[in-house]
Amino acid sequence: MGRSAIVFPRSPLTKYSVNALVAVVDRVRDLDVYIVEDMYNLESMLPILHRKYGDRVIIAVSLQTTMLVDDRFLETLIRLNRVRRRYGFLSIVGGPHATGDPIGSIASLGFDYAVIGEGEETLREFVEVFIGGGDLLRVRGLYTIVDGKPLFTGGRKLIDLDDYHPFPYWRYIYGPIEISRGCFYGCKYCQVTYMHGRNMRHRSIENIVYYARIMAKNGFRDLRFVSPDSLAYGLQSLDRDPRLEVVEELLSRLNKLREGYGTRIFYGTFPSEVRPEHLTIEAARILRKYVANREIILGAQTGSNRLLEKIGRGHTIEDVYEAVEAAIKNGFRPDVDYIFGLPGETEEDLVETIKSIEKLVDMGARIHLHVFLPLPGTPYAYMPPGKVPQWVKKRLSRIIGMGAAYGQWIHQERLAAKIDQLRRRGVILPRRIH
Repeated sequence: MGRSAIVFPRSPLTKYSVNALVAVVDRVRDLDVYIVEDMYNLESMLPILHRKYGDRVIIAVSLQTTMLVDDRFLETLIRLNRVRRRYGFLSIVGGPHATGDPIGSIASLGFDYAVIGEGEETLREFVEVFIGGGDLLRVRGLYTIVDGKPLFTGGRKLIDLDDYHPFPYWRYIYGPIEISRGCFYGCKYCQVTYMHGRNMRHRSIENIVYYARIMAKNGFRDLRFVSPDSLAYGLQSLDRDPRLEVVEELLSRLNKLREGYGTRIFYGTFPSEVRPEHLTIEAARILRKYVANREIILGAQTGSNRLLEKIGRGHTIEDVYEAVEAAIKNGFRPDVDYIFGLPGETEEDLVETIKSIEKLVDMGARIHLHVFLPLPGTPYAYMPPGKVPQWVKKRLSRIIGMGAAYGQWIHQERLAAKIDQLRRRGVILPRRIH
């Protein structure tokens, strides 16, 4: 039947997920795997791919909702799906947007298939069945439309992270190592739980060290990690007490690479964060012993305990104060995330939030400002976009002027409005999640 090809457009927003997916299919027999760094040039490649492979080509896109607010990107994506049909190519979309909006991904954006949930196992099987000429509707985890009717092929079990490479290191492509997946809490504005499940799964220490050593041997000095909560590593259930002995064992094993390779560990900072109730004095002491970062990212989200309970955070603002104190006592500067415009936010909530921000700044924290985005795949997908009252903007501008707050919150206010506009236009058609 000849060789087939799969093409992954990759952007700064999707590079980690694309790297993991490339690692899944890169060694499938009779398959050539391409990574395209510029979506806007992909259309010009289609004739070349057709001459080489005929119609034996899959265009595979990992998609975040925020990418669609760029009019140029949206138009390019829709046109790409229109043009690739002329050559008989298939297209498949995954990622948080596809999981939260499979209908819009097909009906509005023009994809043939959308992956619901985690993509590793679904994509691998999809590619193998495609190459073998089998029935793609037997592949579980897919959403599509057949004869004008929606069809979901059924869910899959959640994967074991140890079974999958975090990146295709044989291509000399590296990145942060994903150490945990899933979240116990199900915050109503966040896609993580609703895509990856309420149970956390963890890559084993041996597996993490294996990939860290590969990176170190190839000259990568800085080791970073992906997790919804770095201090939840090893937890198997919702618990306020982190398993610090497991966290320390991981950091201790990674720290041994410093002797031979001069590596540095960045943990509890970008691209991850820490839940405040897990950052105890003892936890901060352990981090200080091993990590190179002097910032820790904490998720507060609001200063109102009423609103924290309403959105499902599972901690209080007092937990945030205690975490900031623990961090500062151990030589860290906490960067504390706040989200304005959350559904149900009242003026009283905003007053409490501003007071909490001012208190944290006085304690020595820096504030990372965000605005609520109504993301598909969350219980808040149909809520109004986040807006920040003018009086709040004035108070925040003063804190920003002091150098104590930062973020793209003004831009995110426009993003939220654009996402809402795309939903009202029917470009985005989120699933109902409760």
